[in-house]
Amino acid sequence: MKNLNFGLAIPAIVLVIVLLFVSALFPEQSQAMAGGAMTFVTNWFGWLVQIASLALVAFLFWLAFSKHGDIKLGEEKPEYSNFTYGGMIFTAGVGASLIYWGIGEPMYYLQAPPLFAEANSFSAAAWAVTYSIFHWGITGWSIYCFPAIPFAYAFYVKKQRTLKLSTLCESVVGTNPIVAKAIDLLAIFGTLAAFASSLSLTVTLLSTGAADLFGIENGLLLQGGIILLFVVVLLCVMLVGFNKGISKVSDYTVLMAIGFALFVLFSTNAQFILNNFTDSIGVMFDSYFRMSMWTDPVQQSGFPQSWTQYYWFWYYAYLIMMGLFITRISRGRTIRQVILSTISMGSLGCAFFISIFGGYAVWAQMLGGLPVQQWMSDGGLTFAVVSLIKTLPAKSFILGVFLVIQFFLMLTTMSSASVATAMLTTNRLELNGDPDNKVKLLWAGAIALISFSVFLAGGGINTIKSLCVVAGLPMMFIYAILVKHLLHELGILKTAQQQASSSIQEIVAE
Repeated sequence: MKNLNFGLAIPAIVLVIVLLFVSALFPEQSQAMAGGAMTFVTNWFGWLVQIASLALVAFLFWLAFSKHGDIKLGEEKPEYSNFTYGGMIFTAGVGASLIYWGIGEPMYYLQAPPLFAEANSFSAAAWAVTYSIFHWGITGWSIYCFPAIPFAYAFYVKKQRTLKLSTLCESVVGTNPIVAKAIDLLAIFGTLAAFASSLSLTVTLLSTGAADLFGIENGLLLQGGIILLFVVVLLCVMLVGFNKGISKVSDYTVLMAIGFALFVLFSTNAQFILNNFTDSIGVMFDSYFRMSMWTDPVQQSGFPQSWTQYYWFWYYAYLIMMGLFITRISRGRTIRQVILSTISMGSLGCAFFISIFGGYAVWAQMLGGLPVQQWMSDGGLTFAVVSLIKTLPAKSFILGVFLVIQFFLMLTTMSSASVATAMLTTNRLELNGDPDNKVKLLWAGAIALISFSVFLAGGGINTIKSLCVVAGLPMMFIYAILVKHLLHELGILKTAQQQASSSIQEIVAE
């Protein structure tokens, strides 16, 4: 463990666990404080995160198609095929949450629709899948993608062997050790908290499904057993190695998930789902800028704050994990390939799954006579998701397949988070960017411990989710620092300054 930066790892882990247990001891007070902080952030800075995120999309596409897009990140050939590369990015970014929210979001949007539509109306139905695809689409994947560019450029082109976030920020904020430690701890905290909440959601879904499938009690023992199973399987994957472990699990998981989605498509109402997908994509492209900038200042329904801004801040909190993982698997690719692959693979993959599962949920509620919203009201979204899956043919077998796919989707994300946090806290990385197995396993165990603490702490996850959004605010400003750093590294800033200086001199001369 000599290569592990204990000064970053231990404080971050302890901070998350302490926050969880404080929120368990004082649930009402902690949730009120965290909720108040989140409300303050969205009310005062929500407009800024919407503008900044849209600007980031424009910046990345400009960078991809500029001459700088041809810069190759390392001299070697790409390690992975396009399918494996795209699959690892996709599974790292979405985990098991995609299908869960792919069903859940459209149902929430039907009941409390955006852009002044009436609840459960035809207009609300038109927005339901559209907004889900939007929230899991181009903007979110741009936020995920960007940090991979300065990280990969520093590691593969500049040959830096440490990938602490503060190291990249030094050219802009200086070398103050307190500021540097704060930046690195913030990055790790955002990753741990965001991932722990995602894993706890997945464990809740798996335990609900397993309890229904096997007729056993859905309690702390079952949830702890599922977390332990995650750790054991992850241990096996890590010991096999990155190329034979994570990449292969990702390949098989993506193929299983695609096969399952196609089964849902053709065993339900394919005609409706395909037509609804086409309509949703059309509505999204027609209204992309409206959705990106809508803050609802007059009606004040709270929809942009509760959903769009919440998602964008969440992506910012989670971004370093994604940036480092994409860096690890991008050796040998150009900047253009990294940007276009990440945004296209991520967005299209999410659109594919959301259109099928969300489309089926909308059909079931609006036309199919299935009480999906009532299931949500009776037993929560987890119960509604399991109940909807059970409406498929061979319900017990299909529910089992669904749970296996959810498990491995989350496992790939857990693997990615372990690798990324290990990279962030490794003092010196090898040329292939792969941290020591002991460090990766330490982080896998830490993530599992934090996730189990969520269940021990009761409702603490709501506090952590709120704090993730709060943590996303400073990370948004760190993004601006990284943009300036990248522009400096690529020589763009210097060229722009020289051109501006020349223009001023010409004006003065005239």
